[in-house]
Amino acid sequence: MSTADADQIEQLRRLWDQYGRVLTIVVVVVLAGLLGKHFYDGYQERQATEAAALFAAYQQPPAGQTADALAAQLRAQYPRTSYASFAALAQARQAVEAGKLDVAEQHLRWVVEHAGEPTDRALASLRLARVLLDQGKPQAAQEALGKDIPAGSPAMSEIRGDIAHALNKMEEARQAYQEALAGLPPDSGQAALIKLKLDALGQP
Repeated sequence: MSTADADQIEQLRRLWDQYGRVLTIVVVVVLAGLLGKHFYDGYQERQATEAAALFAAYQQPPAGQTADALAAQLRAQYPRTSYASFAALAQARQAVEAGKLDVAEQHLRWVVEHAGEPTDRALASLRLARVLLDQGKPQAAQEALGKDIPAGSPAMSEIRGDIAHALNKMEEARQAYQEALAGLPPDSGQAALIKLKLDALGQP
C-alpha cells in the first residue's frame, strides 16, 4: 500500500470517528420517516376503503342491520372520514323531514365537532344554523356559523340575513341579502328567493 493510500484511509477513519455517529443517526431518522409515511399512507387508504364499504352498507342496509346502527359504527370507527360525516348529514336531513329538529341538531353538531374535512364542517355549520333558527334560537344560530365557512359565501350571507331578520336587525339583514345576491347568478332560483326576502323587508 502506498503512503498516499495510507493517508487517505487514515483521513477517512478520522472523518468516521468524528462524524460517523451523526451520519448513522441521520440515516436512521430519514429511513424511519420514509417507512412511517409509507405505513401511514397505507393505513389512511385502508381506513378510506373500509369506511366507503360501510357507507355503502348504510345506504342499503343488509338483512338484519339498520341504517342507524351502521351510521353509529361509521362514527365510532371512522369519525374523521367524510363517509361518517355524510351519514350524519343524511340522518340530520331525515330528522328535519320528520320534524325532529333536536335530533337533527345532535347529528349536525357531531359533524362540526368531529369531521376531518373543513368542507364537511362548513356544510354542517350552515345546516346547524338553519335548524337552530327554525327552533327559534337566532342567537345560537349566529354562534353556529363557524370559521370553516368561506367568507363571502352566498349561503353564509343568506343565513346571516335570516338571523338578522329574526333578531329584528333589518338593516343588517338587507345588507346580508344584498351580499348573497352579488354572489349568485341573477336568474337562479335561490336569487329569486332572496329577492323576495329583500322585498319583505320593505324600503330602507
